[in-house]
Amino acid sequence: MRKSNEMQIGKAGEYLTCADLVMKGLIAFQSEQGLPYDLLIDTGDKLLRCQVKTTLKPRVIPQRNKETLAYSFCIKRHGKNNIKRYTLKEIDVFALVELETKKVIYLKNEDMPSTVNFRVDSLRGSYYDEKGVKDYEKVKNLVAHYRSTGENYTITGVANELDLHIAQVSRMLKPDFKPFESKAKYFSEFKKNKEWFDGL
Repeated sequence: MRKSNEMQIGKAGEYLTCADLVMKGLIAFQSEQGLPYDLLIDTGDKLLRCQVKTTLKPRVIPQRNKETLAYSFCIKRHGKNNIKRYTLKEIDVFALVELETKKVIYLKNEDMPSTVNFRVDSLRGSYYDEKGVKDYEKVKNLVAHYRSTGENYTITGVANELDLHIAQVSRMLKPDFKPFESKAKYFSEFKKNKEWFDGL
């Protein structure tokens, strides 16, 4: 991506963040160039320094089982290849913007990892671990039905009825099986209201 395009994307993120903050009842304005923060947020009691990070769309993130889509943000100065972080003396709050649906979320600097990925809300339910949990519930319920009615069943029969792999159903029916559940969070889970900023 050309540098000018990256700058335009960054500016779009800053404008969206300002609009979002104003809609929350806060005052926000852009900082001078050369400062470590992009915006100042006036809560009425204090000024918060805000660095804005913007992504255009979800990226493919390699996972243990298969690739998946997520909004990815690198919280390092001057791009992902620079290892220097923003210090607590420079930045209070990060605003993370995804331009696909024009949403903004906020995290305190102290809570921010160097790189962070968020699941895409429009893909909710389609991620590998979520599908695995759903498939496990289907298998468990179908087998429970067979047992309650006294009907005979086979692993192959359950797999065929639910359109699952035989090996997958066989693993799920083991007594110690627990479906894998990721700790990944969705973008929308980090929305903040004015009271959150007041408490910083």
